[in-house]
Amino acid sequence: MEKKEIIIFSTATIVLSSLVCLIAHQLDNPGISILSVFTPSIVALTMTAAATGKKGLVELFVKQTVKKMAVKWLLLSLFGIPAVASLAILTSLNFDLSGFHLRTTQLLPQVVVIILIAIGEEYGWRGYLLPRLMKKMNVLYASIVLGLIWGLWHFPAYLIGAGVPQQMNFSVFLLWVVLGTLFMGWLYYYTKSVLTSILAHISANAAFNYLLILPEFTGSTNTFWLLIGYMSVLMAVVYAVGRKDLIKN
Repeated sequence: MEKKEIIIFSTATIVLSSLVCLIAHQLDNPGISILSVFTPSIVALTMTAAATGKKGLVELFVKQTVKKMAVKWLLLSLFGIPAVASLAILTSLNFDLSGFHLRTTQLLPQVVVIILIAIGEEYGWRGYLLPRLMKKMNVLYASIVLGLIWGLWHFPAYLIGAGVPQQMNFSVFLLWVVLGTLFMGWLYYYTKSVLTSILAHISANAAFNYLLILPEFTGSTNTFWLLIGYMSVLMAVVYAVGRKDLIKN
């Protein structure tokens, strides 16, 4: 059953996202592609309602959000990726703190958009798809598979130059998506909460918007590669230390 749901969800979400981006391209209005961010949660809502009705919807949208958890998981969700991004920036500056500054201090509409993106995606990716993948494989493999699906879902937007960094090869962005998925998969495994994924997604997009990480703001991919390097090391350590839970058969 899970395999069928995984295939249907992944296919429907990518197809819908592609259709939204195609419409945006045909109308010569890339901004329309922002609607694609709601496709994961909409597909999750539709499939859950059809399969398990109100009970399933409560489980997906309420019980996976309102959960007791240790404060450390909330702190990691909020500050984990921005902290690694800040380390990458400081490394590129040879730890000269005088050169560290925000790209912008403008809050609106960026913050609203960042929050909507996270909510629109996460009930699909982490709320619906990840738990089903984790029934078929361990957290490491489930996160890698999800990361590849999530990355592919971004590709139509990349083709029309909307919502995805354009000043880097898509394969580099895909690598980041997989690393970010490993991070969020780790959080979800120990909390079973979509809230941690929403917060991590918000913090990651906020870091990309407000910090000098992306090549369109820095003029090169050097800092972004440092971010990838640090995240790779961090995830290697996390999954090695937690291998009994995260890489168990």
